[in-house]
Amino acid sequence: MCYTYSMIRDLYQKLYERQAAFYRKRPWARKTLFIANYVLTAAVFLAYAFLCLFELIIHNPVRADVVRILGVPLLCLFAVSLLCNLIDRKRPYEAGGIFPVIQKKKRGHSFPSRHVASAFVIGTVLLPYCVWAGAAVLLAGTLLGYVRFAAGIHYPSDLLAGAALGIVFGLMAFI
Repeated sequence: MCYTYSMIRDLYQKLYERQAAFYRKRPWARKTLFIANYVLTAAVFLAYAFLCLFELIIHNPVRADVVRILGVPLLCLFAVSLLCNLIDRKRPYEAGGIFPVIQKKKRGHSFPSRHVASAFVIGTVLLPYCVWAGAAVLLAGTLLGYVRFAAGIHYPSDLLAGAALGIVFGLMAFI
């Protein structure tokens, strides 16, 4: 079956509106979504800071670890930011028909999601150093992706592309 752009857009709008209705009817859930957006982002970056401090200061790593821990996430962030600027996809609330649960003023740069890409590259790089922490960051990245979809900030394709790029860059660190 061949899906047209309008069919996919209609499906997205139905899925989004179903999610958004839940949060709009429950102020406590809406506030939780708002807080989760910031807490999950902060948790990912705190885990990254912990990894940097632990490995780079306490373990006195070899040069390869420095490249993996510092260089790969920075390279991923640079590449994803470049893609965001080149593609400059409108966010769902800019394209019309979507009323975000969390109000944002940011315009464009929706594809791919930098938040999710960062979480996934950090989680992937962290896995060999501390499996449970890497898994926790990957879970936080997945939850952050859901939050940003439910809030109307990103399309699912933005989030999936961000996750895929984060994993690919993270795996490149160990090749």
